[in-house]
Amino acid sequence: DWEKVYAAGPSKWTETDIFEARELSRDGVIVVVRPDQYVAAILPLDATDELASFFEGALLAAS
Repeated sequence: DWEKVYAAGPSKWTETDIFEARELSRDGVIVVVRPDQYVAAILPLDATDELASFFEGALLAAS
């Protein structure tokens, strides 16, 4: 089902380059997606403190 395929593009189906359109690094990003498929955060790969802060209120401390 091609309507459900998503790619960074451009391709023969779209001319959009998602990296340019969303100002994302081609080196990679961390995408946090909630269970309801809402994109809750997009962070650079080196944003470990921001990622930890994001999950601080939702995850239990390791024991």
